[in-house]
Amino acid sequence: MSEDKMQFEIFRDPFRMLLQLIELVCETQGLPNEWTEIPAYENNTFVLNPNKAPGQGNRPNFIFKKDQTEISWYQTLGRDISCTKDLSRSEYNKMFVECMASLYNL
Repeated sequence: MSEDKMQFEIFRDPFRMLLQLIELVCETQGLPNEWTEIPAYENNTFVLNPNKAPGQGNRPNFIFKKDQTEISWYQTLGRDISCTKDLSRSEYNKMFVECMASLYNL
C-alpha cells in the first residue's frame, strides 16, 4: 500500500467532532440528522459523501480539501472508520473547527 493511501485509526474525540460536523450540516440544510443517512455536502473546505453501499468502490466519506485528508467508513458512520493521515488531537481539532466555521462563512 502506498504511503499516501495508508489508513489510520480514528479515536473517540475526532469521531465525536465528525458527528458534530454532520449534525451541523444537517441543521444548515434543514435535513433530519440520522446515523443511517449521511447527507451529501460540499463547500470550499470539505466534502461529505453519503454512506457507502456494498459495491460503491473506495470513495471517501469525508475529504478536508486543504490537505486532502480523507476519512472513510463502511456502510454506517463509525464502522471500520479510518483516516489517510495520522493526525494529532490538535490537528483534528483545527481541521474540524475550520470545517464548522465554513458552514457559517466565518
